[in-house]
Amino acid sequence: MLRRLSSYVFVIVGILIGLGAFGHGNAVKNVHVAIDRFPIDANVSTMLYVVWYFVSGCMLLFGATIVWSWFRLRAGDTGSLGVPLLIGVLYVAVGVGGMIYRHGDPFMATFIVLGGLLLASSLALRTGETSS
Repeated sequence: MLRRLSSYVFVIVGILIGLGAFGHGNAVKNVHVAIDRFPIDANVSTMLYVVWYFVSGCMLLFGATIVWSWFRLRAGDTGSLGVPLLIGVLYVAVGVGGMIYRHGDPFMATFIVLGGLLLASSLALRTGETSS
């Protein structure tokens, strides 16, 4: 039962992280509203948008990697858990760092929750085959 629940949590977190890329990419309009009215050097503002969309691409790739790993896990390949574990650690670290840096911004808890769920479900699935 725990393995089945962990399997579902694992894939749902992967899908949520991947879908987060679209929300993140769409939110760039808020960045435009906030900074386009200021005389910011073009090299700085254009690089901000490049990095913004790069992060969206990373989120999409992270989600796809987690879902791919889930399919590998279902086939009995627990060796595919290394990258999801790293993604989970990164998400928790960014969430904790963001909470500190942004003085308790509740949005940063999203990263802690997603990363924590990914870590917990990955650790629960690290041995043997999953049943779902």
